Amino acid sequence: MFEIKSRDAGGRICRWRFGKKNKYTVNTPQIAIVVNPNNQIVPVRELKRKFGAEIVITNAYIARKSRHAEDIENKGLHKYFKWRGPIYTDSGTYQMHSKGKVDILPNETLEFQKIIGSDIITPLDLFTEPNDSLETAKEKLCETVSRIKEAREVVNEQLLVGPVQGGAYLSQRARAARLVSKIKPDVYAIGGIVPLMSQYRYRELIDVVMSVKMNLCADKPVHAFGCGHPMVFSLLVACGVDLFDSAAYALYAKDNRYMTERGTEHLGELRELPCECPVCTKYSPKELDERLLAEHNLYQTFKEIRTVRHAIHEGTLWELVEQRIRAHPRLIEAYRRMRKYNKYLETVVPITCKKAYFETGTESKYRPDVFRVKQRVGRMNCDEGFAWLGINVPRGLCGTYPVGQCVLIDDAGEYRKCADSRDTVKTVLEYQYGRGAEKIISKDVEIVHSKSTGRIRTVVKDGNLLGTLRAHDGLFIPTAYGAQEIMKHTPAGTYCVKIEDDAVPFAKEGKSAFCKFVVDGDDKIRPGDEVFVTDDKGEFISCGTALMNSREMKSFEEGVAVKTRHVKCSEGTN
Repeated sequence: MFEIKSRDAGGRICRWRFGKKNKYTVNTPQIAIVVNPNNQIVPVRELKRKFGAEIVITNAYIARKSRHAEDIENKGLHKYFKWRGPIYTDSGTYQMHSKGKVDILPNETLEFQKIIGSDIITPLDLFTEPNDSLETAKEKLCETVSRIKEAREVVNEQLLVGPVQGGAYLSQRARAARLVSKIKPDVYAIGGIVPLMSQYRYRELIDVVMSVKMNLCADKPVHAFGCGHPMVFSLLVACGVDLFDSAAYALYAKDNRYMTERGTEHLGELRELPCECPVCTKYSPKELDERLLAEHNLYQTFKEIRTVRHAIHEGTLWELVEQRIRAHPRLIEAYRRMRKYNKYLETVVPITCKKAYFETGTESKYRPDVFRVKQRVGRMNCDEGFAWLGINVPRGLCGTYPVGQCVLIDDAGEYRKCADSRDTVKTVLEYQYGRGAEKIISKDVEIVHSKSTGRIRTVVKDGNLLGTLRAHDGLFIPTAYGAQEIMKHTPAGTYCVKIEDDAVPFAKEGKSAFCKFVVDGDDKIRPGDEVFVTDDKGEFISCGTALMNSREMKSFEEGVAVKTRHVKCSEGTN
């Protein structure tokens, strides 16, 4: 089960449960720590207690060639490593890249991973080098897809990884993502990207990740194979990556390299340790040996993962990304590249946020939130307006997120002069639901203001509450009566989620609409939109908050699609 619990930017916090009777729970975004069966610089049993690790990954090919191979086969990975959590195994594909070949067949590695008790099994895919020709990339892609299909037939009790290859050819990456999605693996892994990271080709990395992400089914975790440095976590999570793996903590320690969220420093060049982890507060740079340095690197790695998750919960992931990209000019290039994909990102970014929109620099104007404002305003009748980040915005949106809840550089705030109350509500309705929705505000509608703040609070018609303007973001929150009125004035199916007949009785009781019962949804729906739940004939049942876009609702088998607010009453009011 993979269920979205919170989201911000293109990132999502999910509860991932798997194994017999869902014995394992992993909270994503997460990092799988690479453990080497030949050299455990930090004992695996300490990873949970000291650092909070939830999942580890090891290389099945190295385990098979290890001097401990017999012991591993007899005991299984969990007993050998003394680890009670889930274990993910790689097949040996990276060794094909680094050493040129591996002497193991695809079926052999699958069988070996089963024997040693892997919980997540990876087929032997073909690593596509960045300089491979298009013909070679196509051949490797086809063979990789064939091997995933064969693996799907024999891997049933464990989770199966579906590696997505294609090299530097974005059309092939997109094609691979579509083909792998059809096989229905349990994890999608973006492979062949280590060379891009090691060469600081972050802009190309963004192209690859986005080309894959846009074409994958949305209901499974996405793993960026070989990404383990904290400096890229926030950026890739904002693109939609859920899982990372890291051997960097040990490799860097061996090379006397000290990890920070901004990069790495050579230990010999540090006069002080700029960190508050248990290692750095106890020792000086000269006292750090390989083991202690590896522990610091692990503390830093998990600190950044937790920082990213916290930012998602708080709605500040964009701000975190814009801080982190200052670590390297190539990262700034990569972030600017993301605006190329705003048409897709806008579909997964929530329409509202707990916190105000913070402008941190030039790059802030590239966010999908700004792109969305431009797109929605473009479909509106906008006569009198004001300039907001270069967009002519209707005066009625002066209190609506992100326009009305923002902190801009050099902002005089002159545009915050509100429109007439009736015009404001009309503008917000048109902004949220498109042309026609504003027609529910007729001359007999009463608009009630808060006595303490003077802001618009409720909208009433014929003694019935149409809805409220939510204080923290200025969006219109309709009642069941208001929802039905909006549906009368907008095209059929607008912002509607259609559910199966079996789920209708539960929806009428006020239960939320779950993904597995969703038949269809308006393509315009975004996470956070106030939407209308209907039966198969399009008859209104309830209204509430969409937790996903329509594509996600139809992809996920678990989780809530629409959190119900109000249910239709027999007389048509709530």
